Amino acid sequence: MHKIYTYIAGAKRGYCEDALYADENCAFVIDGATGVSGEKVTDCATDAAWFSAAHRAYLAGALKGDGEIAEILKTGVREVAARYARFDGADKVKDKPSAVISVVRERNGYLEYYSLGDTVVVIRKKDGEVLHILDTRLVELDNINFGRMKEIAARTGKTLREAFADIRPYILENRAKMNTPEGCCALSHTADGLDTAITGKIPLSEVRDLLVFSDGFAEIYDLFGLYPSPAALIADVAENGILPAMKKLHAAQDSDPDCEKFVRNKLRDDISVVYAEI
Repeated sequence: MHKIYTYIAGAKRGYCEDALYADENCAFVIDGATGVSGEKVTDCATDAAWFSAAHRAYLAGALKGDGEIAEILKTGVREVAARYARFDGADKVKDKPSAVISVVRERNGYLEYYSLGDTVVVIRKKDGEVLHILDTRLVELDNINFGRMKEIAARTGKTLREAFADIRPYILENRAKMNTPEGCCALSHTADGLDTAITGKIPLSEVRDLLVFSDGFAEIYDLFGLYPSPAALIADVAENGILPAMKKLHAAQDSDPDCEKFVRNKLRDDISVVYAEI
């Protein structure tokens, strides 16, 4: 990989629960999630920020090895979970931090990809085909909850952002089903579910470029419609870089500060983006 662009920013200035990494052989984005209760036992701003950073530190080295991505992640999950468990009070945290992740890696003449949760990989091939790689299980659960928010707001007169507090029990219910057949899958505190990611590989000779990003950036086409497709997005980023696209997204978000027109639970999310040519 070369001509690498990256962007990362927290929704709040003080911290970011996303993490990213990119070099000539691999790239990944991690989107951490703090427990709904907001409990904190680590020395970071949030436990999710610590969790994402811990996985980033491990993977930046581990992905240089020759093992399968899923097996590398399983080892990392066990190591990070063991480190988290050593914090005072960790055993009492019911809703522990978790994260979703997408990885791309060059190995043995192929571009490998691995996507778990609602982080996204977009791969543009030299023949013009564009692959949009997304594990939709978490997206589907989130959409159900957004529907609940709209119903609660309509019934009670609350704003959508106020109605978010009323769906927290459903979020906890989804978290309890994580890495089971009834729920979504993510990096958590066991290796269960890591084999259910969307995976594949493409000959490097067929690949032109790629984007890997968290769901905070996916809003640019799947919520705000600022691009008609992931294909249009990667074409623009390839020509103009990430920042012009970010300015468009921020302007759209700022034009809907109460999240009423474009339903979401906060003004903007943490965002991490990697672009690279092959």
